Amino acid sequence: MNDGYSVTPEALRRRAAVYRDLKSNAEQARDSLRDAFDRDRKTLGNDAYGAEMAKQLPAIERRIFDDLESYLDELDGLDSGLHATSRNYEWAEDPPGSTPRRS
Repeated sequence: MNDGYSVTPEALRRRAAVYRDLKSNAEQARDSLRDAFDRDRKTLGNDAYGAEMAKQLPAIERRIFDDLESYLDELDGLDSGLHATSRNYEWAEDPPGSTPRRS
């Protein structure tokens, strides 16, 4: 019986790829949303409602895009962290300069 646990570095890299894909999708959504804000900002109208929305919109946009950037940073951190962890496990199993292990 084994008292430890086993990690497959390749499985960590596959999971990292999932986060990388999520980040790519989120970046595309962010860019589409930015385009929509840029396009629709001009259509607020000249009435009291449009004027009020025009005053509030910059702060609303800033919060949305700041939150999206935080989310993208988290996804990037997960991707890079899983890659680093996979390298660490590979190094622990087969340190540089050691005799290659046989399965």
